[in-house]
Amino acid sequence: MVSYYDWLLGAIAAAMIVGAAAGVHPAVALHQGLASGSLVSTLILYEVLFRNPPTEPTGSPTVASAVVGVGWLLTVVLTY
Repeated sequence: MVSYYDWLLGAIAAAMIVGAAAGVHPAVALHQGLASGSLVSTLILYEVLFRNPPTEPTGSPTVASAVVGVGWLLTVVLTY
C-alpha cells in the first residue's frame, strides 16, 4: 500500500527528472534545469519534514523557514 509520504518521495524524484529534462532544451542550461527541479524538491521536502511530518511537528517554525531559505539561497548562488 502506497502512503502519502511515498507519493511525496516520488514527487521529489519526478521534480528532479523534469528539471533535468528541461535542461535538454537549448534555451535552458542543464544546471539551471536541475536548480529549478531542486527548488521544487525543496518545497516538497519542506512539506514532508516541517509542515506535515510523519512524527511530532517541529517546535520552531522559524528554524524550519530559515533552513529552507538557506537551501534556496545556496541553490541560487550555485546556479550562477
